[in-house]
Amino acid sequence: MERRIIRAWCMYDWANSAYPLVISTALFPVYFSLIARDDAQAPLVTFAGVRWESASLYSLVIAASYAINALLVPVLSGIADWSGRKKTFLQVFCTLGAASCIGLAFFDRSHLGIGLACAMLASIGFNGSLVFYNAFLPEIAPPPLHDRISAQGYIYGYLGSSLLLAGALAVIVEPHILGIEESGSAAFLHIAPWVFVAVGLWWRGFAQITLRVVPESRSTKPGTLKGAVASGWTNLLRAIKTLRTYPTIAIFLASYLAASMGVQSVILLASLFGAQELALPESLLVSIILVVQFVAALGSWLCARLAERLGNVRGLIAIAAVWGAACAAAYWVRTPLHFALLSAVIGLVLGGLQSQMRATFSKLITAFPLHASLFSLYDIAEKLGTTLGMGVFSVAVALSGSLRTGALVLGGGFVLTIALLVAVERSIRRSEDSAITR
Repeated sequence: MERRIIRAWCMYDWANSAYPLVISTALFPVYFSLIARDDAQAPLVTFAGVRWESASLYSLVIAASYAINALLVPVLSGIADWSGRKKTFLQVFCTLGAASCIGLAFFDRSHLGIGLACAMLASIGFNGSLVFYNAFLPEIAPPPLHDRISAQGYIYGYLGSSLLLAGALAVIVEPHILGIEESGSAAFLHIAPWVFVAVGLWWRGFAQITLRVVPESRSTKPGTLKGAVASGWTNLLRAIKTLRTYPTIAIFLASYLAASMGVQSVILLASLFGAQELALPESLLVSIILVVQFVAALGSWLCARLAERLGNVRGLIAIAAVWGAACAAAYWVRTPLHFALLSAVIGLVLGGLQSQMRATFSKLITAFPLHASLFSLYDIAEKLGTTLGMGVFSVAVALSGSLRTGALVLGGGFVLTIALLVAVERSIRRSEDSAITR
């Protein structure tokens, strides 16, 4: 194992985490609500002849992007396993995502389609690239190191994206730095497009370190594109067969699907919750989210140590329990202080759940071939979970008119997560082949 390769692999977390933090979580949901709404008094948006609640429309668009990923990436990952070109696909999705972030700068009230399309494509690029990025983990280090390396990647991501968000916060709070005379929401609307461009450049620029240093396990298999597609389907079917042969992996993926219903929805909609339910100003929202990133970096490290002490699955059960309690508590949040405290609690388990899910799955599949295809199934579980979670959230908000009810509903996903993880733990105990994750 070369430390240089490990650091280069972690740098993709540094590069791409600017998108989910700065755009998906902190700025774009609020920016979209302010730009797209029909009037300043209510967060209602007219699109395609239908009047939408802005959070509901945005969540449906992101859910659609996740569904597209779930359909597209598995076949591409099979082709990547066949051709030995995971980095090529990583580069394509990375470039698509970064370019779409820059495209968000051209979104305005008269071009809602552009904003929604770029938001969808940026999400597809980000999530699609993660499949191929994650698939390198079983190849660059032995299983005993996966916990710490996965956590290290998330720590890189939290710290790197926090630097960019801190810069954005500085100009949002002091807009005169850029020669902007307005303040408050008016300044925010001027500054946000420039931040979107910065995110795209940051993402694509730092990704070059990963693309240049991390080695590719190339294949020598000749053939045509038609043969590659056929092989992609074959590898995907072989990966699915692995789930039937080793049900522990299948149950674990089901637990990840259930967890993703809540985790990704909270990440994508947290700023909307603060803006609409608590009327928090943009600068305070960004400040809270920035602090959460540093808490999350610490949480990733602590959760990796927790996994080493309790075992991966038991550690995940404890983390999922905190998540479920946090979603339930969101229903009663009424003040900025309550929102900040709840955000800090979520931050402690945010990176921990994601990094330990990735590390545990990496350990489970290390002994098998077709890492990209197997990680595509991991990606499908996340995308289906997020699509379901965002869809349920959207319906709950549409019926109740409150994001609080949506948060309460999402907490149910973690109850299911815990039940499935308990089943995984029992299965591992019965299987000597999976003893590595205990």
